[in-house]
Amino acid sequence: MTSTNYPEIQDPGTIIETAAGKIEYATAGEGPVVLVVHGSPGGYDQGLGLARIFTERGMRVLAPSRPGYLGTPLDTGRTIAEQADALAALLDALGIEKVAVVGTSAGGPIAYTLAARHADRVSCLVAVDGVSQRYVMPAQAGKVEQALFLSDFGERLVHALMAHFPGLIISDLLGTEGYLTSKEQHERVKQVVADPEKLRTVKVLCNSMNPYRLRKAGVDNDLIQLAGIDNLPLSEIKAPSLIIHGTADADVQFRDGDHAASTIPAAQHLWINRGTHLCFWLSPQATEAQEQAVAFVKAHMQ
Repeated sequence: MTSTNYPEIQDPGTIIETAAGKIEYATAGEGPVVLVVHGSPGGYDQGLGLARIFTERGMRVLAPSRPGYLGTPLDTGRTIAEQADALAALLDALGIEKVAVVGTSAGGPIAYTLAARHADRVSCLVAVDGVSQRYVMPAQAGKVEQALFLSDFGERLVHALMAHFPGLIISDLLGTEGYLTSKEQHERVKQVVADPEKLRTVKVLCNSMNPYRLRKAGVDNDLIQLAGIDNLPLSEIKAPSLIIHGTADADVQFRDGDHAASTIPAAQHLWINRGTHLCFWLSPQATEAQEQAVAFVKAHMQ
């Protein structure tokens, strides 16, 4: 094993050799293991930051960087199936028999496929606004948004603005990833700015896109793989599953959540009314949704 340390990231990661190749990961907390499959852009730092609700409730979060992100080479797994198999290989290398799996956004297809291909390793599955069908970048993610969130210079600018004008960044995020009216967006921004935990989440998201150059290969590969989705093995999933999705998600459309919930046998669902892509963390219903997710995981962990 080798340690990784990036100046922009507070918590160092570890690179381990697995049967699939090198994988970077980090852990936090103690107790039964929750494997967090991050979105795009992202990395192990995003997994750690967004899954704090589990570490605070007596669980251990295992947060890998997916292939092409930070210290995990893209060759460890380009396709969705290869990435799912790589996560199973990570569990083997760490001597972990079974985990709860939480997949978010672009990590959704890998989480679904892991649960289908390695059923004996997954005690339960939670998908948060996860991709379940063919995905292309939405029209709202225009050139300005891409320049801000998908470039090193843009990320440095976002970091500076978050320190002094967080409302500007939050407004742009919500406008990009949600179908909200101007009034709804204005109210949501005020709520986030006034809530220290929600504000912390926005900072986690922004920080977990930086430095972008160390995540670009993963983002580019994700866009190729997600655009090529034909039929994920959702009907083969045997683990108890909870599908969480916002009805006003402009990034990963609500139909993706509905498709997963109606295809996975006996899946439960939690629809967040007028929730955007970040509704699990930033919506007025966020605390309630998080408590339901934690209760679901605790009820099914082995």
